[in-house]
Amino acid sequence: MKTLAISDSSQSGYVNMAVDLCSMRMVQEGTADIIFRTYTWDPHCLSIGRFQKADTEADVKRLLEDGFHIVRRPTGGRAVWHGHELTYSVVARTDHPLVSGTISESLEKVAAILTDSLKASGVPAVLNAKNRELSEAGRKYNPCFTSHGRSEIMTPDGKKLVGSAQARSRGVFIEHGSIIFTNQQIKAVDYLPSEASSSLKEKMRELLLNGVGAVLDYAPDLTTEALANSLHEQFSLHCGKTPDELLSRDLPCLEETIAERRQIIESY
Repeated sequence: MKTLAISDSSQSGYVNMAVDLCSMRMVQEGTADIIFRTYTWDPHCLSIGRFQKADTEADVKRLLEDGFHIVRRPTGGRAVWHGHELTYSVVARTDHPLVSGTISESLEKVAAILTDSLKASGVPAVLNAKNRELSEAGRKYNPCFTSHGRSEIMTPDGKKLVGSAQARSRGVFIEHGSIIFTNQQIKAVDYLPSEASSSLKEKMRELLLNGVGAVLDYAPDLTTEALANSLHEQFSLHCGKTPDELLSRDLPCLEETIAERRQIIESY
């Protein structure tokens, strides 16, 4: 099996999504079986799920005017603020042993990489045993971190530490997730559309302040670079082989895909 790994530094939202999409294309075309990637964001960015509409989830004009970005993920789920965090992605054939099985089974397989790495780095991460909605189910403007999905990664006191989402498309599996270093998820509330009531915003802020955990609460000296290195080590261990290193700039069709993603941002 062709196993690849990408270690990226901070990049813009449209570049980050372009790299993940190009990785999916590589797997679909059979030039890779699985690709594990870590990355960060600059500038900070709001991402929305593939089935969400940008203008109903955020005041896009104000967000962009303030120097931030907004992107649509190829996965589902809800809005996530990407600030001080480490993001990972796993792109693989749907039958790859590391991601195969039901949604729950694949979540647990990928989560094992994350929890082993976090624990080795001094962060006592645990798997969530059951779904938990902090706000009312179906409520409008529910950011990702107001729900705790089954098999998502939590702190021992029940705060969500990693927000993740999956998708499967034409034989390709993708999961990516945000490992929170500093809880900045209330920024997603700051940019809710103007029609969102003040009381709703205050409720969301309260839930996000109290329901989100952070790596630096447990390992204050840990850097995103150090955790990225640990994640790549655990990925190799769980795969049972050392992956070949790949530079994101060498991905096929990257420049065209970046241009497409940039055009989407500029069209808002």
